[in-house]
Amino acid sequence: MNDQPLDTLWLARAIFDLGGVTFGDYTLGGSTVNSPVYINPRALISNPEALKVAARLMAQEVTLAQSLRRAHAQQYDVVAGVPTGGLLLATAFALESNTPLIYARLKQEGTGQRGIEGRYIKGARALLIDDLVTGGASMMEMARFFAEHDIAVHDAVALVDRQMGARERLKRVGINLISILKLDMMMNLYFENGLITEEQHDNYLNYVRANRAAESDELDAAHGHGADDGASNGHTNGHTSEA
Repeated sequence: MNDQPLDTLWLARAIFDLGGVTFGDYTLGGSTVNSPVYINPRALISNPEALKVAARLMAQEVTLAQSLRRAHAQQYDVVAGVPTGGLLLATAFALESNTPLIYARLKQEGTGQRGIEGRYIKGARALLIDDLVTGGASMMEMARFFAEHDIAVHDAVALVDRQMGARERLKRVGINLISILKLDMMMNLYFENGLITEEQHDNYLNYVRANRAAESDELDAAHGHGADDGASNGHTNGHTSEA
């Protein structure tokens, strides 16, 4: 690998150059509805240098969060990826940080039973990693699954944060979210560098204004009624999926 600086702007540009940003009308699961932009961080696997930069930026941010006087992240024993994009990044992170990797097998496949792949001890703490987060549902689902196997999730890392309420929802269930790239920053970068048109940028801004207002109302209502997604460390009720 060349001496590529650990630069979030460089990484955001790399995702774009690899074809990881497209425009249209995208509805993915229940959390992304009629979005004018689709972000696919998995494109990074086509550029080993960019994938290493992503892993090093994540490791750097986690270490910083742990080293603050009032630490924003706890120590962890294993790293765990949210399938499938998160698993690719978690593998890179595990190699970068020399941390054991585990992953969830949510259903029986062939000879593999439902459970956890990889070795761990009961009561282990897992750092959860995903390539992209919108509302936080996939991360909460993974935290619930790991809690069933006596693995606690206190902190999670998202390479790209669409900024649609995930931080607040995860905080309510005792999970701290660390985001490396914010989608607003990425879209501003692309527009300022002439990579996207003014119309594409305006469509994105109109979309987030409308949807973040709705997200804010939802979160306010949840707080007002004392609603909770469950106890901390992934012990939550119900089942939610997120693209």
